[in-house]
Amino acid sequence: MADDKPTPRAKNDVQEYLPGMEMAPEDYILKKHNAIIHRTHASTPTEEKVFSALLMVARAQMKSGIVPPDGKFQTSIKFLRNFTRTRATHNHLLKNALTSLQERPWQYDMFHEDKFQEWRSFVPISEARINRFGCVTFFFAPTINEALNNPSIYTQIDLKIIRGLKSLYSIALYELGVTHIDEHREFSLEEFRDYMGLKVGEYSAPTDLRRHVVEPAVNEVNEKTDVRVEVRLLKRGNRGALTGFDFTFSRIEEVEVVPEAYQLEQIAELCAMLPEGIGSLRGVVPLLKKMLDLRGEENVISNIQYFVERFNDKKQAPIPSPGGYLRTVLENDYGLEIRERKEIERLLQEKRLLKESLKDDITNAYIARNEAEDSKILQMQDKYYEYYLGLPALRQAEIIERIEKSELYIGPMKTQIMGYLQLAEKVFL
Repeated sequence: MADDKPTPRAKNDVQEYLPGMEMAPEDYILKKHNAIIHRTHASTPTEEKVFSALLMVARAQMKSGIVPPDGKFQTSIKFLRNFTRTRATHNHLLKNALTSLQERPWQYDMFHEDKFQEWRSFVPISEARINRFGCVTFFFAPTINEALNNPSIYTQIDLKIIRGLKSLYSIALYELGVTHIDEHREFSLEEFRDYMGLKVGEYSAPTDLRRHVVEPAVNEVNEKTDVRVEVRLLKRGNRGALTGFDFTFSRIEEVEVVPEAYQLEQIAELCAMLPEGIGSLRGVVPLLKKMLDLRGEENVISNIQYFVERFNDKKQAPIPSPGGYLRTVLENDYGLEIRERKEIERLLQEKRLLKESLKDDITNAYIARNEAEDSKILQMQDKYYEYYLGLPALRQAEIIERIEKSELYIGPMKTQIMGYLQLAEKVFL
């Protein structure tokens, strides 16, 4: 074990030291051979992160010119603990992960992208050692070493993003997406189970596979990475049994966009309209700023209202990726329906107001006409009453007596007198 102890550093420094490499930001962007990406995945997120960390160490050491002829690479247990974000100070979890990487064979190059295009099955690590100073020595399987030496088909994987993912299935889906940007990948149920490394009987029901593997992975990748995933369920007929999944991947070009001062309050108000937690998701603020600049506030508000209605609709299936769906709604202007609905409501309201206004005008005209007619009648009554007053007293008494006896005339006395004079005596003034 003596040769495993790093001679340049003292014992207290070994935990910080990565033999043969100095950590730099660019080292977290790993060129990972596609055949290594498209293989059976490990059993836990910690195993996947440990494997990515070991690949990172090996590539960095090879970049520095250290290519061990015996395939032996070295790092520190503290680096693995930090990279995988293992909080426990003991090393049981990391030792278990290293052991698991030696126990379960992987299928390699599932999409036949390696130049040899041959079926292979192997455990990724043939051996791992940890000495009393915390130095980790490990040996990859020959196939992994070949891919490291000749990455003719590779994809750049951001290991900082890998570190932040909690789900094993999210890690696998993210790496799959990075290698198929602006493409889609279709899986049968069995192919997808093999790709995710599921054991026999694990999530065997298609609904469980969708609910516990696919939807959480799509949701986490869309929320925490720069890859956007959309999934389409493959069924036998329109309402038939679930037979597989079709994933489509695109890159979210996240240019750091800082809203102008006058937009801060506006964007804050828009975020407040969203369900709790959605406004703080990765990329939401730049997306809102972009759509405000392109289409204006009314457009953005209507699309947010559409999103909220769909998000809260309990009659439909839950949205697997709220952040990704919000982007889809805004970019495809699903809020047009709401704006059209509001415009129709506005037109109907205008029509109601116009109708009420016309009704009021007619009523007012009727009242005015009646008032005018009443005024005219009153003037005529006064005229007939003056005529009545000009008659002799005996004649006036006779008219009153006849009015009282006939019982035909009603209303005020002036009205009765005018009626009697017109009807009984044919007096028209």
